Amino acid sequence: MVHSTRSALLLLSLLLLVSQVFAQEEEKVVTSEGVAVVQGANMDIARDAAISDAQQRAVEQAIGILIDSQTQVENFQVISDNILSQTKGYIKSYNVVREVKEDNLLRVSITAHVSIGKLSDSLSAIGILMGQVHKPRTMILVAEQNIGQEWHAWWWYGPGAVHAQQIDMAITDNTLMDKFVEKGFEMIDHQAASQDIKVTQAYNVQDLSVQQARTLGSQAHAEVVITGKGLAKLYGNVGGGLKSVQADLSLRAVRTDTGQVLATATTHAAAVHISEITAGNDALKKAATEAAEQLTTKILAQYSKEVGGTRSVNITVSGLNKTQFVKFKDVLRNQVRGIKGLNERSFQNGVAKVSVDSKNSAQIISDELSLRDFGTFSVEVVSSTANQLELKVVPK
Repeated sequence: MVHSTRSALLLLSLLLLVSQVFAQEEEKVVTSEGVAVVQGANMDIARDAAISDAQQRAVEQAIGILIDSQTQVENFQVISDNILSQTKGYIKSYNVVREVKEDNLLRVSITAHVSIGKLSDSLSAIGILMGQVHKPRTMILVAEQNIGQEWHAWWWYGPGAVHAQQIDMAITDNTLMDKFVEKGFEMIDHQAASQDIKVTQAYNVQDLSVQQARTLGSQAHAEVVITGKGLAKLYGNVGGGLKSVQADLSLRAVRTDTGQVLATATTHAAAVHISEITAGNDALKKAATEAAEQLTTKILAQYSKEVGGTRSVNITVSGLNKTQFVKFKDVLRNQVRGIKGLNERSFQNGVAKVSVDSKNSAQIISDELSLRDFGTFSVEVVSSTANQLELKVVPK
């Protein structure tokens, strides 16, 4: 028995050693583009800056691919945001495949061999991923009915018009908050933010709509809101004075700028205790722990796809005629970096709405558009979030 145990441990050690060696050698080949502004005749400086930008984007792509394959890892830990300052340490080699000068911009495309093994050592966590999606802030808006309560309690507008400040965070809220923080998410405490939130009688509900969640989240400056409800019920005695309680929890994560549902989770858990209230707390905590695991895994998978691929960005442009709209779409398709697809949603009364599949955020798109030449007009940014951009036409 002792011999077999030692043999098993030796085999496991060898397997781990081999896997580490292969991990260090593994690499990914990616193609990326970098852009730099040409100042005067300083082409060499611009070329170096554009190549550096392309190298950083190559590492970002590799990060997205790597994290997407690791979204089932249970214990993410936050890593430092300075990983991209060490870009060259992850790129084994690169080749410049294209170099184009457009007005005062220099675009350089490279093919880079990125060391996944080195990245994997740094990416035992998700800090870098959160940085690449602009560190979205998350707020929890979950209604909970525990044992001994006659109704669901929700902080934003509870029964009897109870103010948010008067309701303590429930078991579900606390558990979700702790688990999301452990995974590296930046959270907004709704109690601290409640003074900035305006709530009307229409919010006196236990199940918020997507639009209501977006409104509350936007007021608290949260990019993501988790809504839903949890219920704990007494199922009877199990002997020895112990009581059985079961809890059900249904949640969804919503982006406040676009209304996109990032993830959903439905969980069930049971607990036994001599105190039915304690059993209810335990059951809700178990259900919330499982729900947090489901939500964080799905949200991280979505974020990683956006970093390694494309995201949907909604763009609204006001004050333009049809001819100007055609010109705007042409520039957007052909002169803005990272645009992979464009879908026209509507054009009415001088207001156009489009959505684009982009490798970049709305803020980066807006920066690019501000440098583009539309001929007889220019565009001015009215507002922007990570996934939504509002513009207006300014005649020249």
